[in-house]
Amino acid sequence: MYPWLTPVWQRLLRGVRAQHLGHGLLIKGMAGLGKRELAGQLANALLCQHASNAPCGMCHACELTAAGSHSDLHIVGREGRSIGIDAIRELSRIMSESARLGHGKVAIIERAELMTEAAANALLKTLEEPAGEATLILVSSQPERLLPTLISRCQQWLVPLPDTRTVLTWLKEQGAQASAAALSVNQGSPLQTLEYLNAGADDKRLQLLSELSDLAGHPALFARVQATLQEQPVHLVWVQLLLQDALQTALGVQAPLKLDDCRADSARLALLSPVCLNRLNSELLELRRSLQPGQGRPMNTGLQLGQWLHSLQQALLHS
Repeated sequence: MYPWLTPVWQRLLRGVRAQHLGHGLLIKGMAGLGKRELAGQLANALLCQHASNAPCGMCHACELTAAGSHSDLHIVGREGRSIGIDAIRELSRIMSESARLGHGKVAIIERAELMTEAAANALLKTLEEPAGEATLILVSSQPERLLPTLISRCQQWLVPLPDTRTVLTWLKEQGAQASAAALSVNQGSPLQTLEYLNAGADDKRLQLLSELSDLAGHPALFARVQATLQEQPVHLVWVQLLLQDALQTALGVQAPLKLDDCRADSARLALLSPVCLNRLNSELLELRRSLQPGQGRPMNTGLQLGQWLHSLQQALLHS
């Protein structure tokens, strides 16, 4: 189990052994913290045949869970873009039946925020009137998208963001050389940061931000920077963080930079006035919002990015 999950896991385990957990649980926290693993471990403990020492790892139930073949453990939401009413109705039907091994049933709904409204409403009845020792575990990175009536029927368990030192130590143990900046661009998420590093994205970030800040000295970089910005929405997030660091530097604010490994790049951009940096930052934020799905009319991404980038280049040329 990931080290940052241990405090929450120990509290959950005490609840299992004392039989104090409710029949509806919501495990929440940002993406990339290992909530799925935590839910799986909890299911194992709930199904263990030795409740006072769960999970014992030795009973038949623990062996079946470890093999992924326990007939009383059901998981939905692992695939697809949404969780529909048919999947929830089928899950509710299964949960209403008697446990095959006679020690309760557990259902895990991963990415619970993907439930349609109809599916969520269908789940309410199961949460209100669970059959026997049935336990429903909802896992969500966006609990604000869940129906309030659904949340109110669940015990909520928050998986907090781990501290930087813990994550950097863990990443080093995985063979990944990470900086605080790499963690920052991934919002502190350990698993997302590891994936990001393994994909070589950190080198790409450093190159992109270096070229962006050097547009005045090398105007020929314009087309390459624009093309890179268009590749993935997260590239605009990198630029936004750099602009925020530049604004902080320009204002003389004495606080840690979000991208401390791009200090030279933020210093170049800090030559612009705070008013200019604030304008560029606001425009980029609005551009990112307009690029999000479901924002109405389609837009010419290349044109919009090109205009914003040209504005930045001109500001740098005249600074």
